[in-house]
Amino acid sequence: MEHDEVFIKRMLFASTFIFILGLIGVGRLEQPQWYHDFADARTIFGIPNAFDVLSNIALLIPGAFGIALVKDMKSIEKGYRDPFELTMLRTLFVGIILIFFGSMWYHLSPDDDTMVWDRLPMTIVFASLTSLVISDRWSIEIAKKAHWPLVAIGISSILLWHFTGDLRPYMFFKHEPIIFIIVLLVYTTGAYDRSKDYFIALGLFLAATIFELADKQVFEILNVMSGHTIKHLLAGLACWYLFKMIQNRQILEHQEAE
Repeated sequence: MEHDEVFIKRMLFASTFIFILGLIGVGRLEQPQWYHDFADARTIFGIPNAFDVLSNIALLIPGAFGIALVKDMKSIEKGYRDPFELTMLRTLFVGIILIFFGSMWYHLSPDDDTMVWDRLPMTIVFASLTSLVISDRWSIEIAKKAHWPLVAIGISSILLWHFTGDLRPYMFFKHEPIIFIIVLLVYTTGAYDRSKDYFIALGLFLAATIFELADKQVFEILNVMSGHTIKHLLAGLACWYLFKMIQNRQILEHQEAE
């Protein structure tokens, strides 16, 4: 276990160092304004960009179910190893619900100012998911110390972008936790079963990103919905897998023995 912890720390340091070095090398990054020009701008029932707005319901559903689940877990005192896990889970699902509201607000009138409210809750979800994986795969004590600082750093990365116009802090916070999460999932043993659901969720998030980048091409092919609309649906499905994982997972026997 000591060797694993040293390895994890080295991987975290190395990936962080390389990522920061790369971002310094590319220089200042600004938000491309073409990003706000989404393929599907249809107005339905008076709602502009209706499909991109309404597809965010896919995020509201797992967020709301997740909040109810955490409340139920607390009432029956079952399904978790430490009370702080409920704090991380609550933050995760509240963040997902806030993405629903923030993304709807952004897509009603896409620009840099409204995008702030879209991305702010995303950082809360990134931070909470990272804390959850740290707790599950490494140490609950480390997760307790890291959770709120991670949330604060994520929010700060958006504020820095908003006030300086430089995207690099947000790009770092968006991608570095994913690297760390993958390292933990691959090289450590979980406290719970259903670890494969983490990989399914990450795969769905990756697919969502691909559809996001192919927004216009997908719309030209399908004519029904755009790549960005599908992105929202896939992201919602990924969050649903996380909800189902948390709802159904069991503590592994070697953890119970400890």
